Amino acid sequence: MEIITSKGRHSMIIALPSHGIVFKIFNKGFIQNAEREYSFLKLLEKHEFPSPKPYYLLIINNFPILVREYIPGIHFSEFLDKAAPKEIIKVIRVLLENAYKLDSIGIFLDELSNPTKNIIVNNGYVFFIDFERAQELTGKKSNVTQFLSFLIRVGKSTGDLKNKLVAYINFDKIPDAARKFKKKKQLDKLFMEIFE
Repeated sequence: MEIITSKGRHSMIIALPSHGIVFKIFNKGFIQNAEREYSFLKLLEKHEFPSPKPYYLLIINNFPILVREYIPGIHFSEFLDKAAPKEIIKVIRVLLENAYKLDSIGIFLDELSNPTKNIIVNNGYVFFIDFERAQELTGKKSNVTQFLSFLIRVGKSTGDLKNKLVAYINFDKIPDAARKFKKKKQLDKLFMEIFE
């Protein structure tokens, strides 16, 4: 039986892929973090958002344990390194559509400006997996503009990712497109401006 483990600042993950289950064991006393993530996952499940199904929230000796669905695939950062440019563009579009859905549900992820380990890609499907730091969406915050800030950074870089995508994304137009999106929230117009 394969067991995958990883450690974060506030929790440890034990994944059992063959059983389709993950145990997220929070540090002692981090009950609010676990409750917040569990409640957001329950809300997302109601909206059929691509995220893990929450099964249980247990508290044992002041250690919260979130039991949730295991999502197979690779982290977004690994996907960016391995995938062909056209595959990346498809996934970026799906990711932006999902970020827009998150905005409409009213959840702010606050990690999409650096989407490395909280997004899983599997055969073109995009899953958001970590909602521990998520919060209710208020004011002018937007998951879409958070992710656009990541694309702006890619556009300013001289790295391999920019070279892969420069023929498909109008990096120079993203800042203006992001400002327009903040005002009108029109995803289709955003796509028309930034994608070739």
